[in-house]
Amino acid sequence: MPRHGAARGFTFVEMMVVIFVLSLTTALVVTNLDGVTARAELSAAGRDLGNKMMFLRDLAVVQGREFTLEVDLDGQQWREVDRPSETDVPDPDEREEETYYGNWYQPASGIVIDEIAFGRADTEIGDVVELTISKKGELFPSGFVAYLRHEKLPEDDGLSVEVSGLTGIVSYHRGRIEAEEVREEYDF
Repeated sequence: MPRHGAARGFTFVEMMVVIFVLSLTTALVVTNLDGVTARAELSAAGRDLGNKMMFLRDLAVVQGREFTLEVDLDGQQWREVDRPSETDVPDPDEREEETYYGNWYQPASGIVIDEIAFGRADTEIGDVVELTISKKGELFPSGFVAYLRHEKLPEDDGLSVEVSGLTGIVSYHRGRIEAEEVREEYDF
């Protein structure tokens, strides 16, 4: 017959099993968190680049003048450049002095700007790529795709940030894609 009033608790073995299961679960979650964090950092860097392009396009249209985004592939960074027009400052030396160079933006550690690709009218690119937005909001060179990847993810599991030259529409694609002009109609 069971005794009334006797409290039943956990045995030492039961408590050790629960602690072991919790430890194992925690270890698995923390180990897999790197992939989640890397993908989130990659998405954030892609959005930052796309948002900067949309911001500069809007600014160019509203203010009626050109803006440039410089992308330094060696330094893995980008910044905005605001040069006064020739009509505002005719002297080239003074124009250079009046040019505003924004701070360099560097994506999170581990993010790599792997490539900037243009359409059929491929443009020769060096270490620093200049993407200029006209006062009408058109991009020169006419559209591009920037491929970003994270060192903790497989090389082909990056993010393509595509910017249309005429509309300035920014779209994001998982993996590497070609520039808009090169792709087939059914890809859209």
